[in-house]
Amino acid sequence: MRIKSDQLQATVNNILQEYGDEARQIMETTITSVGKEAAKNVKANAAGFGGTGKYAKGWKAKIEKGRLTVEAHVYNSAQPGLPHLLEFGHAKQNGGRTMAFPHIASVNDWAQQEAVSKLEEKL
Repeated sequence: MRIKSDQLQATVNNILQEYGDEARQIMETTITSVGKEAAKNVKANAAGFGGTGKYAKGWKAKIEKGRLTVEAHVYNSAQPGLPHLLEFGHAKQNGGRTMAFPHIASVNDWAQQEAVSKLEEKL
């Protein structure tokens, strides 16, 4: 295929546009799937805390898509202040601290590594 010099810029721009569109689609699907899987993993980790199960059932993944970014936020919609208190423990009213139940940090580390490895593989 021959390209004239005056068409080179347009041809290169078209190739980059196609690659950018494909890369964005791959990012959206990968981040969405990893975010949803992370929410399931935190939900499974939180299921062993006892109680009514409201805390474990409240985990959700929210996907935010910007023009150049895709972000997955995993959060607890049922009891939004509780995850931090359980993860790190907190001060008691009459002194001392409660025991920490780390159940989010390991999933966060896994999700970041999983997203990077899947993106490297697909791109």
